[in-house]
Amino acid sequence: MPATFFFNLKSNEMSAITLYEYLAFNVPSQCQGILDRYDIPASQNAEELTENVKAYVRVYGQEALEELAAIHPDKDLIAEMTSYSTPYEGKQDSEYLNASGRIDDIEQRLMNGNNGNALSKSDVLLGLGVAILTVSLFNK
Repeated sequence: MPATFFFNLKSNEMSAITLYEYLAFNVPSQCQGILDRYDIPASQNAEELTENVKAYVRVYGQEALEELAAIHPDKDLIAEMTSYSTPYEGKQDSEYLNASGRIDDIEQRLMNGNNGNALSKSDVLLGLGVAILTVSLFNK
C-alpha cells in the first residue's frame, strides 16, 4: 500500500506512514469500534491496532476500505477539495483542475468561504496532496 507523508515538527523531516498507521494513531477508538463488530480482539497499543486494521482490510477488502474511509479524520477536507474540480468543456486550460493547475479558483473559493482567513497556495496544495493520496489509496 502506498505511504502517506507527514511532516515531523520536532525533527523537521518528512516521514512516510501507511493509511493504517494514520488511522490507528488519529482515530483509534473508531478503528477499534469497527474491529469489534467483526470480533477482532482489542488492541493493546497503536502498533497492534495498525496490524489488526491491516489484517481486517486483507480479509474484507473493499468493504473494509469503505468503512475506514467513513472514519478518516480528513474525509470532509477531501470531499470539499474534490467538489472544487470542474469538468473540462474544451474552452481553456485553466477550466479544469489537474496536477498542474486551476489552483486560483480553489484559492478564491477558500478565501471567500473563510471570512478573510485565507489559505496560502501551499496550504491548498498540501490539502490537495492529502486528498489525492487518500482517494488513490481507497480506490486500490
